[in-house]
Parts: sequence; C-alpha cells; structure tokens
Amino acid sequence: MNKGDILQVEIVGTGMNGEGVAKVDGKVVFVPMTLEGEQVKVQITEDKKAFATAKVIKMLQPSPLRVAPLCPIYFGCGGCEMQHIDYAHQLAIKTNRVADCIRKQCRQDIPVLPTIASPSKWGYRNKVQLPITLVDGKIAVGYFRNGTHKVVPLGKVEDGTLGDCPLHDRAMQEVIDVFLEWANRNDLSVYDETSHRGLLRHFCVRKVGNSFAIVVVVNGNKLPNHNSLIDDFVAHGLSFSLYLSINTDRTNVIYGKCIKTLYGRDTLFDEILGVKVGVSPLSFMQINDGVRDMIYSKVGEIISKSSHSVVFDLFSGVGVMSNIFAKYADKVVGIEIVPDAVRNADTLAKLNGNQDKITNVCGDVTVELPKQIAKYSADKLSDGIVVVDPPRKGCSPEVIDCLLQARPKQIIYVSCNPATLARDMAMLLPKYCVDFVQPYDMFPMTGHVETLVKLTRV
Repeated sequence: MNKGDILQVEIVGTGMNGEGVAKVDGKVVFVPMTLEGEQVKVQITEDKKAFATAKVIKMLQPSPLRVAPLCPIYFGCGGCEMQHIDYAHQLAIKTNRVADCIRKQCRQDIPVLPTIASPSKWGYRNKVQLPITLVDGKIAVGYFRNGTHKVVPLGKVEDGTLGDCPLHDRAMQEVIDVFLEWANRNDLSVYDETSHRGLLRHFCVRKVGNSFAIVVVVNGNKLPNHNSLIDDFVAHGLSFSLYLSINTDRTNVIYGKCIKTLYGRDTLFDEILGVKVGVSPLSFMQINDGVRDMIYSKVGEIISKSSHSVVFDLFSGVGVMSNIFAKYADKVVGIEIVPDAVRNADTLAKLNGNQDKITNVCGDVTVELPKQIAKYSADKLSDGIVVVDPPRKGCSPEVIDCLLQARPKQIIYVSCNPATLARDMAMLLPKYCVDFVQPYDMFPMTGHVETLVKLTRV
C-alpha cells in the first residue's frame, strides 16, 4: 500500500472520531465521512506503519443510515465530523465508543447506559473560536480543514453567503457578520503563521445569557479604529462586551497572556440552575447549555441522596460547580491551586449567599484532599463525595493515588474523553465499584462525547 493508491474497500467499523474503518490485508485504513457497511472507492492519503488514511473517490454502496448534511460546506470543513450520520445512530456510536474504551482498559464488561440526546442538535454551541483568513482578498473566518491549517470560511464573503454554521445560532452569526464587514471596511491585515506578520489572528464569541463576550486576538498591541467596531455592534442592538487579546508569540495557542476590556464589563453574569455565575473571556464553561444543565442536575440528585454530605470539588476554578453543589450538600470544599481563581471563587460564593457553605482551599489537590477529608470525617460528616471534572488528558497518576488513599465514599467523574476516563476507572476499580456510566451528547454532529460516572467505595 502506497500513498496515492486507489482501492475498493468495505467499511467494517467506526473510529474514535466517527470516521469509517476499513481493513486492507489486515491493515487498518481510516476513511472520514463513511459509515459501517458502505462500499467505497478510496485513495490512500497517508500510509504509516500501524495504519493508513484515505479519502473517498466514489461512493459505491451507501448505508441506509447516511443522511444529507444540513451544512453546505460540511464535506470540506473540519468543524464537525458526523453530519452525514442519522442522529439516532450517532448516539449509538457514542455509546459503543464509551463501552469499547471501558472494556479494553478495565478488562470487564461494565454496562453503559444509552447516550442521552442533546435537547438541541443544531444551534447548541454557546462559544466559537474562529481563525481569521483571506479569501480572494477579503477577510473571512472559519474552521481549519481536517488535518490542515487551511481555513474553510464561514459567513458572508463578498456579499455572498457560504452558509452559516448550523452548530451555533443565528444571533451569534450576526456578531460574526458585523465583525467581518467592519474588518474589510477598515482594510486590516491578517496574520500569516509562516511569516509571523499581519494583525488579525482569531475572532472568538461566547454567548452569556442574552449578551456576547467578543474577543479579537491580534498579533500586535492594539486594534485600530476599534471604536467604530463598537459603534457597529451597538447599531445592531447587541448586548456585548468587547475584549482585545494580545498574542505576539509563534504558537498555536489562541489567546495571549494579556486581555484588555475595550467596551463593557470585565465579567458578564448569567444563571446556571439558579446560581449566579460570572464569566470572563478565559473562563471555562461547557459549550452546550442544555446538556450541561442535565449533567449538573444529575450530580445534584446524587448529592441530595447522601445524608450529611460533604462535597469535595477538585480543580474547582472560580467555583461555578461548587455553588451549584451547595444547593444539595451540607458542605462544599473547593480545591484549586491558582490563587486568583480561589479569590474569584470566594467572591462568587458571597454573590450566591453560600459563604457559610463553601470553603475554597488554595493548594495542590494531592496535598489538600487527604487533609480535608480527614478533617470532615472527624466531624462525623462521613458521606464524602469527590467530584472531578478533568481536562481531556484525565487525572494524573498522583491524583488517582490520592483518591485511593483518601477513600471518599463516592467519586463522581465527569469526562470529555472516554479513553482517559477508562484508564482512570481501571486504576480505581480495585477499591471502587461502578454504579453507572451515563454518556451525554454534549457535542452533536461531532465525534466527541461527555460521560458521567458514579463510583462507590467497596
């Protein structure tokens, strides 16, 4: 098998990101935009020792589960991967993916509940981070084509429409369109990562309640004529704050270390399940409000069933989840290593009247968790519940060791990566049993899945 070879293959499985999987002489070939059971003619695009990748040249026999994508640029864009798959089947694929990861890592068949659908499968994204590019001399924004740094543009370009992204709502697209009109009118330069020249790098929008947090990322120290951009947003009746992120480094990291408020408030406020939360440009928030609320409500239900419960919120950040859990628990202890975040968490607790229920501790989880569990166990508040919501890389071995030594009664694990979730579960299983594994479709039309797991001490 060589790059450029044209082959006829049958798709026999589904990969980790929703792509089709074929086998040629025992070698795995990943074929994006295909479905199990399909017969396709493909061209090999990359041949490695362990696997190969290919692109579809011709569809010979489509699957009955194939549907027409809603987005007109779906097959060229890299913003999502599963629009061509019937939505019910997307959910089944995600359930199977979680189950496969757990079976391989834990070496046992642990039941996985069917993936819960998103309340909205379109228009669900509350945040976009779009690289800025040039199309025929006009400034545009979009997503990177899969496997490249070539931007596939969205929105209005030269008075035409390439199609609004169906994963975010029309109000957010209006913000994007206003920015593009302003940027082209002011003839600004666009960043080129090869030469490290040009001004505009990324355009980021987050919807917070009925307002927008808008961030322009630049390779420079100012945004020329930004007051006219503010005027344009105001003229469209938008409620917003505008921020400037200065990023002059040669890096793929989107935001720079410095963020300035050009208009509006440093922090926008919203409510999540009745809890007031402050959102700044760098705050982490789940991207799908409806699924986020379902997960947090389920965690609250678990907490409410434990008598005299103390909840330990690991990596608690600015304390959003701590304040939600305070509605159901006797006591919440947030543990966070960043001092500024801890100070913000204290402020948020006071804003919600939870200063007597929430204690925010500044320190390393592996040091503070055993001390805090020992402290509250001594007060006979023995139903200790640890909630952990790590990044994609999962928990470090040190955190897992800490959990095994601290031995809280329950561990609630929220994961955005089935592979690292399964790895961490395998290390916890000798001392914990799994009560349930519940996937949620936080990211419809993509290969990503969010999973909630409840474990109880043996």
